[in-house]
Amino acid sequence: MIDVVIIGQGLAGSTLAWTLHRKGQSVMLIDRGEEQTASRIAAGLITPVIGRRMTSPPQYSACFQYAIDFYRRVEFETRTRLLDQKPSVRLFTQDEQWPKDHGEKQGVEFEPVRDSKGVQIGVEMQKAARLRTAEYLNATRIFFAGLNQYREEELDLDRDMVVDERSGMMLLKGQDCRTVVLCQGYEARQSKWFTGLPNAPVKGEILRLKIPGYSEARVVHKTVWILQDTTESSETTYLAGATYDRQNLDNKPTDSGAQEILDAVRSITHQDATITGHFAAVRAGMKRRRPVVGASTLDNRVFIINGLGSRGALMAPVAANALSELLAGRRVEQWMEEVIDVLPFPEGVSKEHAQPERRKSLTQLAHNVLRRIVTSGDTVIDATAGNGHDTMKLAALVGATGHVIGIDVQPEAISQTAARLKDAGLTADLRLADHAVELQQLLAEGIRVKAVMFNLGYRPGSDKTITTSVASTQTALQAASQLLTGGGAITVVAYRGHARGQEEAVAVERWITELRADHFETSRVEGDLDNQTSPVLFIIRRQG
Repeated sequence: MIDVVIIGQGLAGSTLAWTLHRKGQSVMLIDRGEEQTASRIAAGLITPVIGRRMTSPPQYSACFQYAIDFYRRVEFETRTRLLDQKPSVRLFTQDEQWPKDHGEKQGVEFEPVRDSKGVQIGVEMQKAARLRTAEYLNATRIFFAGLNQYREEELDLDRDMVVDERSGMMLLKGQDCRTVVLCQGYEARQSKWFTGLPNAPVKGEILRLKIPGYSEARVVHKTVWILQDTTESSETTYLAGATYDRQNLDNKPTDSGAQEILDAVRSITHQDATITGHFAAVRAGMKRRRPVVGASTLDNRVFIINGLGSRGALMAPVAANALSELLAGRRVEQWMEEVIDVLPFPEGVSKEHAQPERRKSLTQLAHNVLRRIVTSGDTVIDATAGNGHDTMKLAALVGATGHVIGIDVQPEAISQTAARLKDAGLTADLRLADHAVELQQLLAEGIRVKAVMFNLGYRPGSDKTITTSVASTQTALQAASQLLTGGGAITVVAYRGHARGQEEAVAVERWITELRADHFETSRVEGDLDNQTSPVLFIIRRQG
């Protein structure tokens, strides 16, 4: 049973998937797999001032920091460069004047940009960044596909999404789920589940250009924006855009759109540009220029995120978190309500009927990961047998033809595990030893395994002063990574509530950062985002 099925893997859907994944929810991303969408061609600009009116979104500083922290964590988990954080420039047009107190009002910093005569011609915006949207979407797709949580499929929601009245669950082409979230952008306006939304879609066109004599590395805004392109490495090219067309809502590039951008680029660079690429797509927007999240009036198991608009890279993390709060039956944080429009729940339906918050056992999540990887006949290791729960799960997965090695330094743990296995009719090779020493020995013997499980800390119900240690754990993890076959995985549940727990969790995360990104994929799941002493799950997958 999937907790949440997300329809659409654009900025909204991808960001919601990461948000729910980190909160322990199981998700399934379903997308048509189109290569030219509004999210994919978006510039991903995060700036405190946009548009010809030089307006700033409310709570910009809070949204900015929230977005930066969010994308940096995705970078860490996918080992992919996604975010360029550096100042950008806003040049004035002839009739524009910069309000002297603008920076003070918005709580952000602006530095004057002056011409050769000392006249201010613009501002440098300090809190600015660019999300590489195509790379972000690709990395997200690869990550969730690796978890078997991504499907490429064309759906007709009116036909394919129904309610099983007996169970109360949604059925989506036979897939049971508790909740469905529509993240379809412009297309969602055609859905019967959400009618009457204040939709204001806009077609935008973007050019890829060669601009001889132009070498500005910062993003520059005037009537259009210009930024260095990162997709072509042979020579420096630029992306420029975007146009705003509310009448012709299609994905067809136009000559008039191209000329509008070229004229604006010339006013900035004072150079003639050559077009090497031309793209168009329709992005979803709302009349209030605020993203919308909430439940359908037809069924409170169907939700939506829509209307990210031109601020998509900035607003997607905030909107995704707001929706995750609604799914958990909680109120959205007050500062987020200032930038997100939250749809009311259906009449007569209280928030108590929304999906309740369920903090899953991280051990259970680790079991779910290995269930997709380990098959009958495999060799696997429980490096910290403890009371035998993980050992039993592994023994059941590999069956009678497989081989489970259970290791623990405490005699009571080995006897407890042996008793559990006997009662369940399962077998394992149990070894009383330090896991670091034993795993190194197995490595010397040439053993290869499909999975290794670790539960760090003390054995529940035993002497709490006997715990795993940083040095032993690091050595054991290094050996475990070398024991893994291609497609295998290590799971590490680190308990941070005891004396040396935080130190050990930090050491594990530091070790993970040193793994070769071309050999391993890693992820991290917090037990409770509001409690820094709660357990944390690390998952390390060997590629190939």
